[in-house]
Amino acid sequence: MRAVGGQPAGPRARKLRYQGYISDYMKTVAVIPVKGLHNAKTRLATVLSPQERGALVGEMLSHVLDALRASGVIDSIAIVSQQRDDLDLPPYVAVIPQTRQGLNNLLEEGREWAQTENADALLVLFADLPLLTPQDIAGMVREGESTGTIVLAPDRHGSGTNALLSHPVGLAHLAFGPSSFEAHMALAKSAGAHVRVYRSAGTELDIDTLDDLAWLDAYRQENAMQYAFS
Repeated sequence: MRAVGGQPAGPRARKLRYQGYISDYMKTVAVIPVKGLHNAKTRLATVLSPQERGALVGEMLSHVLDALRASGVIDSIAIVSQQRDDLDLPPYVAVIPQTRQGLNNLLEEGREWAQTENADALLVLFADLPLLTPQDIAGMVREGESTGTIVLAPDRHGSGTNALLSHPVGLAHLAFGPSSFEAHMALAKSAGAHVRVYRSAGTELDIDTLDDLAWLDAYRQENAMQYAFS
């Protein structure tokens, strides 16, 4: 499989440096599944028009890409999508044309791309994480530095999985969907992996429902911070 476009996400030293922590270099790539902007986030249809929902998804995707780029620990970034023409992507992002149906099946296309990149580790995450920070990315990579490790980042309910790092690339069985955190935990243990759990506001909040938007608004007001969109 050949991705369209894409360049290294940024210069990397042969050592991973994060808050004074130095380790051997680990080539890490990130894959994001993107449905496209049309008919996005339909559970928000009662308060947002299709155009507004599309703009929201686009802004959150840009925010996630910026966090990955700024982390300094991701070598390459790709999205898997059928809607490449809808997306305004920076030149350093590769596009893997989606040819399979089902979230986990299309993510396997991302895994195959990671293997062609000769990556040591694969980070799978979603495009709807408005509080994600570069420190979150670096933290997950640091947690997954040892080979044979899977890092899981659950959602704020502790049910879903918003990000997963697999080192090596082929170690993790991808089981995104309802109750995926529990499923990923069980599958990782059955594979004999060392399992690490990463929690932060940045990885826990994904935007799907009105309650998620309300939680985001309350968080922003409490912390007096501005994020990717208003």
